[in-house]
Amino acid sequence: MRKQAEVVAACGVAAALGVVLMLLGSFLGLGMYVSPMLTGLCLAPIGRRWGTKYQLVLWVAVSLVCLMVVPDVEENLMFAGFFGWYPAARPKLERLPPVWRWPAKLAVFNGPVIALELLVVLALVPERIGLLSGLALLALGNAVFILYDKAIPHIEMLMSAYLKKLRPK
Repeated sequence: MRKQAEVVAACGVAAALGVVLMLLGSFLGLGMYVSPMLTGLCLAPIGRRWGTKYQLVLWVAVSLVCLMVVPDVEENLMFAGFFGWYPAARPKLERLPPVWRWPAKLAVFNGPVIALELLVVLALVPERIGLLSGLALLALGNAVFILYDKAIPHIEMLMSAYLKKLRPK
């Protein structure tokens, strides 16, 4: 019973922190990548400590709450469509042979991001962006994604060390 209460409390705190980060990003204009990435990093330690199942349920819960309260649609779509679930999928991608690992990760990033951007540009906000500007943004997005991917294990290790210090076994 105590473990279940610990999991529920940790998931509740992570969910609340994720929603607050998404709201702050929307109000401060941090862009479509920053808030979803930080929110995804908040959810990553849950998966490392208690398993992918809890992490994915938390991603769905935070996505649904954010869709209701966060006004920036593009930011919500980036979290729900990629940055929220990627930390749960990352361990599977890490098991690939090194020669295929980064091409697979970049394909997993670019597929949803390009689809989401097309959805936003064509359906939600029909503003025109030039081809060169779009490609430059995609290249910048790929660079930011690489940093995000590198940050996930460090955040997970920091959280694990913090939890061990908080409650040694």
